[in-house]
Amino acid sequence: MTILKTRESYPDMMLYIMSDQPDCCPKCQTGLDMVEEIIIDNEHVFVKFCGECQREVLIVED
Repeated sequence: MTILKTRESYPDMMLYIMSDQPDCCPKCQTGLDMVEEIIIDNEHVFVKFCGECQREVLIVED
């Protein structure tokens, strides 16, 4: 099970903007798995996970 650290690193988060294309890891371009949706400052943030890089990618709607 992946332990999410999103809430711990809130000040240092890098948010990516959702597009019409399938969500891919910005580092390795591997497809992402949806983990959860959270709300931060009234913004829906989709927490996705790259199995290749073993990292979280945070995506917001445009």
